[in-house]
Amino acid sequence: MTDQENNNNISSNPFAALFGSLADAKQFAAIQKEQLKQQPERNVTLMASIFADELQLSQDDSDNSVSESLDEFDYSVAEISRSFRSQQEICEQLNINHMIQRIFLITLDNSDPSMKSGNGIPSRCVYLEEMAVDLEDQDWLDMHNIEQAVFARLLLQDPGNHLINMTSSGTLNLSADRDAGEKHAFCYLYSCFQRAKEEITKVPENLLPFAVQCRNLIVSNTRTVLLTPEIYVDQNIHEQLVDLMLEAIQGAHFEDVTEFLEEVIEALLLDEEVRTFPEVMFPVFDILLGRIKDLELCQMLLYAYLDILLYLTRQKDMAKVFVEYIQPKDLSNGQMYQKTLLGVILNISCLLKTPGVIENHGYFLNPSRSSPQEIKVQEANIHQFMAQFHEKIYQMLKNLLQLSPETRHCVLSWLGNCLHANAGRTKIWANQMPEIFFQMYASDAFFLNLGAALLKLCQPFCKPRSSRLLTFNPTYCALKELNDEERKIKNVHMRGLDKETCLIPAVQEPKFPQSYNLVTENLVLTEYTLHLGFHRILCRQPG
Repeated sequence: MTDQENNNNISSNPFAALFGSLADAKQFAAIQKEQLKQQPERNVTLMASIFADELQLSQDDSDNSVSESLDEFDYSVAEISRSFRSQQEICEQLNINHMIQRIFLITLDNSDPSMKSGNGIPSRCVYLEEMAVDLEDQDWLDMHNIEQAVFARLLLQDPGNHLINMTSSGTLNLSADRDAGEKHAFCYLYSCFQRAKEEITKVPENLLPFAVQCRNLIVSNTRTVLLTPEIYVDQNIHEQLVDLMLEAIQGAHFEDVTEFLEEVIEALLLDEEVRTFPEVMFPVFDILLGRIKDLELCQMLLYAYLDILLYLTRQKDMAKVFVEYIQPKDLSNGQMYQKTLLGVILNISCLLKTPGVIENHGYFLNPSRSSPQEIKVQEANIHQFMAQFHEKIYQMLKNLLQLSPETRHCVLSWLGNCLHANAGRTKIWANQMPEIFFQMYASDAFFLNLGAALLKLCQPFCKPRSSRLLTFNPTYCALKELNDEERKIKNVHMRGLDKETCLIPAVQEPKFPQSYNLVTENLVLTEYTLHLGFHRILCRQPG
């Protein structure tokens, strides 16, 4: 508002007549205006002063009131938090219980199936009654009692008698009964391992550590089963292991079984106080030996067992046990090598097991009554199986030679000792006294099969113009007797070659290298095997 407008307003105001002049009226108006400006500040200051005084006067009462309010608030939050956490824990525990039931197919809950949700639980489980009674009010499984529960399940002699329905479905489910009621402890643990693997891939993140813990518990229990098989009544644990591998080979899911075995082997090797690893695995090879020795060349079951052995000779720890297992009790007895697991395999053939005895022989039983075409078909069939058979033996030997220096040394020592112990096969009397011969030396079939497998090992460096063939060192055959340590250092495993008759006598002592390569050993072993194998056969031929 301008000064002119202010003057007009004051002069027109009837109260201006109370002042002596218009100038006094203007001055009074200015003073009042200034006081109005300062009034809010005084009001604020006054209110602050009054509030401070009241706060000071009633401080004790206020403190008590605020404290009580905060306590009530904290109690309410804590109650809500505890309730929330309790709900979370219950939900998580329920999920853990269901997961354990799905993996191990066991339960502590025998309530009416219609009262259960049926969501995420298996249709059939083994009810652990004794454990449920011991735990009284607890009818769920958790990570604290699962170890006890699995052990109790493994000790049941007939789990099928303890099966209960977990869902209200009335449909007959034979596969669920078979899986939950599995009697064989080793097979049951393998199935649990597979189910645990599946759970690990699909459970939510908060349950993943518990699923992994279940998987580890399965491996730990499998280790215990193998270490102490005697506590599981009426169960042959090692036979179950062999049957599991056989079923997997025939069913084309062998990789799943080998994954399981790898983890169990690792667990066994971590602690060998109760039993060493070879002590645990020797019974497995005993079973394989007992089953293979009764098989024939043309039986498909033989090749399934050979595939199992191919895996065992590829697995570094099992291969060490294998080469230890095949060592004969008497290294100087040639016939003892034929009784080892490798020897039993090498002895399988279409030849007569005992010359002149045709009983129980499966080939060419009535050649005079068979047509030439029938004989040719049978010959072709035998050749086909022999080619496959020799390939398996070759792969086994190759695995052992390539796996590690230790397995290479052991298998070459076995071959060298075997040939040295069977050197008497070339004696003149070998054909004249067969009764004594078969008690002292390995069979013709043994050496023909071994020769065929060793020839395959020589193929890579026996090709025309092979540069590797030039690395052969003939001084190998002139080496004198060495001790075991020297043989290992020099890679010399043949014995007694220096006593063989030389076509060209040495004029002077040859210069021997520090060690020999595998080409030299392979060629010498193969040549001497063929010599021992064919010598007796050729000497039997008339004229």
